[in-house]
Parts: sequence; structure tokens; C-alpha cells
Amino acid sequence: MNAPILQIEDITAVYGEFRAVDKASLGVSEGTITGLIGPNGAGKSTLFNAIAGEKQIASGSIMFNGTRIDRLSPDRIFTCGLARTFQIPRPFAEMTVLENLMLAAPDQAGEAFWAPIVSPGRIRRQERDILH
Repeated sequence: MNAPILQIEDITAVYGEFRAVDKASLGVSEGTITGLIGPNGAGKSTLFNAIAGEKQIASGSIMFNGTRIDRLSPDRIFTCGLARTFQIPRPFAEMTVLENLMLAAPDQAGEAFWAPIVSPGRIRRQERDILH
């Protein structure tokens, strides 16, 4: 078996005095499919939120591809190559599947508030590049 690409060691995540995750550890090897099961309230979503950087952990560590990520913001974790999806995706219904996927490309010029006004050509070029 390969060394884990995602390594979680003794993660604890709390909400006030409530320990939603208490010293959880696991490893996920590259190229594998891993499931996490448990009843409602077991801490599954909290663990995923901690891995994605949405929930700060009280203790423990999260390593991804050799980099410690538990102190990084969600966008920095994403740039490391780790992304979270949700059970019920809510795509933009008026857009095609391809257009929805194009939204995930990082560092798009169109994300800046004034970009559509001051640099529409740059946005069009980036969209062409993303398509190819």
C-alpha cells in the first residue's frame, strides 16, 4: 500500500464545550476510494470541514501531499490540490455542464469586481485558455 497522501493525526474539533471530533486519525492513500460512515452527529461533516479548512481544529494535524494544511485558509488548501465537494451539488441551472466546470478554474480575472469593465479582453482570453 502507498504512503498516505492525506494524513490526519489526533484531530480534535470543538464547538464550545462539545467535542464534535475527538482525537480522530486516518490516512488516505493516493488512488484509493475511502468512505467515512457513521450516524448523524458523529462528526463526519465537522471532520470534512476541518480537512477543507472551514473548521479550525483544537488539536492535531492534517498533512496533504507532505504539506501541513490545518493552519491554511480554504483557498490555500484548494491551491495545494485538495478540494471539497458536497453531497447535493447545486449547479447554475441556466449554464451548461462545461460552463459550470469552468467556474472552478483558479485565479480568474473575472473574479475581480472591476475586471469586466476594465479588462473584458483578458477575461475572454482566459476563458478560451480554460477551454483548451
